[in-house]
Amino acid sequence: MEFLSPGEAWPPPSEVERLERYHANRLLFDGRHELVYRDWSRFLRDDGALAIKLVLNWHRRLSTLWGDLLLGEPPRIHAGDSGSVEEQTLTRLITQNRLFSVAYATVIDASRYGVGIFKVRSDGKRAVIEPQNPSCWFPVVSVDNLHEITAHVLAWPVEATVTGLLGKQRKKYIRVEIHRKGEIENRLYELQDTWIGRQVPLTTLPEYASLPQTQRTGVDGFLIVPYTTIETSDAPYGPDDYSDLDSIIQEMECRFAQISRILDKHADPSMYGPPLTGLDGDGDTMIGGSHYIAVQPGEQTPGYLVWDGQLEAAFREIDLLMQQLYLLSETSPAAFGKLEGGIQSGTALQRLMLAPLKRAERIRQQLDPALRTTIQTAAALEAAHGLNNAVPLPNLTIEWQDGLPIDETEATTVETQRYAAGLTSLEASLRRLYGLEGEALTAEIERIKAERAVSAPDERPRITLDDVGGAGGE
Repeated sequence: MEFLSPGEAWPPPSEVERLERYHANRLLFDGRHELVYRDWSRFLRDDGALAIKLVLNWHRRLSTLWGDLLLGEPPRIHAGDSGSVEEQTLTRLITQNRLFSVAYATVIDASRYGVGIFKVRSDGKRAVIEPQNPSCWFPVVSVDNLHEITAHVLAWPVEATVTGLLGKQRKKYIRVEIHRKGEIENRLYELQDTWIGRQVPLTTLPEYASLPQTQRTGVDGFLIVPYTTIETSDAPYGPDDYSDLDSIIQEMECRFAQISRILDKHADPSMYGPPLTGLDGDGDTMIGGSHYIAVQPGEQTPGYLVWDGQLEAAFREIDLLMQQLYLLSETSPAAFGKLEGGIQSGTALQRLMLAPLKRAERIRQQLDPALRTTIQTAAALEAAHGLNNAVPLPNLTIEWQDGLPIDETEATTVETQRYAAGLTSLEASLRRLYGLEGEALTAEIERIKAERAVSAPDERPRITLDDVGGAGGE
């Protein structure tokens, strides 16, 4: 915890590179590429002034792709039997916290920053689950294992107006939460330019006056649950999706802008011909926005030194850059809606989406335990605070979806074959096909059985008087 001592630099020198990367990636996600790609001027006018700004925001499109594949179809989460107290508690936690929207936000963070973070807290009435900005997160790890976190430090700057001996003045502070297993410590420091000032009481700012310096959570674990897209042995942070693609996307933006500038230059060419009335003193005038150059008989015709190349070379380069973009991002044209010739079946779409589905599965392996731990922590926090209808949720199961549109015809055929072969039950087939649960699923099963009983033919053998007589004949 030495980095929180008065006199230490803020932000910590070891975290500056990470925080700068976070800031740049946030600008890229927001489409502010001109603030990150500083050498755009190489395709601009000679004076260096901006002539064209063309933004291809692949960064945001890529991040939302993983969110759509993982949570576009919300997973089915179960904590017990239908109608049980555990299941009701789970449904309430998911609904009140808009859990899947929160999880979607953490997937976006995991893509652009390399880490997504859930935070659990209590508002006195219920457990609150919310996404935590990774820029405020400073994990304290064991010297023997970088993945063994001993404390989660959340720290962010706060600016407020305070009244002192010199009257009212604006001052900057650092608000700190230190999350350890079972407790949270609250601190407040003065911020002096780029270094930490003295620690001051929480009562210095009215909004923190009611906070205890240390509070027990009643939960055995942390209230902060981070996860990374890729886990490595030498860092507690994961790699972001943007760093490997920046040079490719910047080159594509420059190339598109150059093509646009060339087309604009040749869209309104100048004219020349015999002298006309109404010319200015220099012998030329504006016709249709372009220059008209008067040429006297016998004079040499003016001309341009033009590039006789073809734009096909530029388009070919863009195609090659797009191929590298797909390879490095582990995506495909189909992932972004570019379907050549259409898709004949859901199986064909899955083949085209093999690379992004594999990447989504890798992220899911990290997200699944984090989401499960977050829900269990929220339930344990409510139970520890004695909130009404609060029970622990020790047994959670999550059924993830692939995020692809369902081919109803193909899915029905597959389930019919499974059921006919005795490889699945009617209940399991209906759950997979229509997502039915609980009473709705039971009612549908009973309805199908009743309709089958009415429409099924009477298979009992029919006995006639002739059959009886024949049986006792000669």
